[in-house]
Amino acid sequence: MSVSLHSPEAGRHQAICAQAGDRLPAWARRSRRAVRDARPQGCRRAPPQIPLGMAAGPFMRRRPPGAPQAERTNMEAQDRVGAPDPPLVSVITVCRNAARTLETCLESVAAQSYAAIEHIVIDGASTDGTKAILERHRARLATVVSEPDAGLYDAMNKGVALARGTFVLFLNADDSFAASDTVARAMAEIARAPDAEVYYGSILVTREQAVQRHDPPPPEQAAAEMVLGCLPHQATFARRTVFERTGPFDLRWRRHADYDWWMKVIADPGIRLRRIRTVVARFAVGGASSDLAKGQPEVFAIQNAAALYRSPEWDRRRLEMFQRAYLGARIEAERLREAAGGSGMTTRERLRARIRGWLPDRLVHAIRAVRQALRPPR
Repeated sequence: MSVSLHSPEAGRHQAICAQAGDRLPAWARRSRRAVRDARPQGCRRAPPQIPLGMAAGPFMRRRPPGAPQAERTNMEAQDRVGAPDPPLVSVITVCRNAARTLETCLESVAAQSYAAIEHIVIDGASTDGTKAILERHRARLATVVSEPDAGLYDAMNKGVALARGTFVLFLNADDSFAASDTVARAMAEIARAPDAEVYYGSILVTREQAVQRHDPPPPEQAAAEMVLGCLPHQATFARRTVFERTGPFDLRWRRHADYDWWMKVIADPGIRLRRIRTVVARFAVGGASSDLAKGQPEVFAIQNAAALYRSPEWDRRRLEMFQRAYLGARIEAERLREAAGGSGMTTRERLRARIRGWLPDRLVHAIRAVRQALRPPR
């Protein structure tokens, strides 16, 4: 049954439709579709009449011809609800006696154009002015903890426990974001490919006045990268749920527990990795040989015990990679030695220097000792 808007029966049918709507609860009366469905068959409101030549205004968006009714309803729902909130990113900074570099780090986080950031700072009871810097920036920090801890990775575990974000990123006191829109660009990339749990980008490595960009390899090459290097944790956005799978940083490792964490991530088939193009952070290296001498044996211990490399194939590949690296280092050492002292040397002296460059230091010292013992007394 259909009723013309101009027929004598229009008033009676409108009254019936109104009564049908009044029988609905309040929440349902707010839904035009629910009211329409509750009306008797034939009680349908006619669309508003728009005079010819007049375009529909912004509040009268019309359904495209042939589009289903559900599509129009979804569009209206999106207009009412709006865009979803962006994911919260927890930036964790751990420090101890870092007054020289901390302020630059804090300012780089505060300058981010991406609004959904909580900055958590875990200080190991500093005594050099770090607390005063944190107090000046306190209004822009979500959480500040200053107390004795069991080292760098104990502080990082505290930060993860306090984090509320969907993603976690570690930015140490001597690191900083590469630009003010770094997090915004990284999160835009993540939004376009939301299927992974760990995302990592590039870093700018600074040594004194030199700056070099480091682009890590794609995920399929991550295991090989870890043999002689490491993926950059300063450029890594990890979902907080990843730490439920890996557990906290292992405090047995005083210097390279982040390397151990990466080994667990790469070995876990339930954790998907994705590389992003964003240059995330500036990372300063000190280059102290003493740190290398103390830290590298720990890396080797973690690597040798890792389940990731427990196969004859990886034993062979690792051996070949170490051999190539060793050869490259010896060649570079010889080149630097010749450049530094070759100008005033005779041919014989250069030959002897080259031979010494190829021989292990212990063997050179042993040869010298034998020569001294065999040299006749004067």
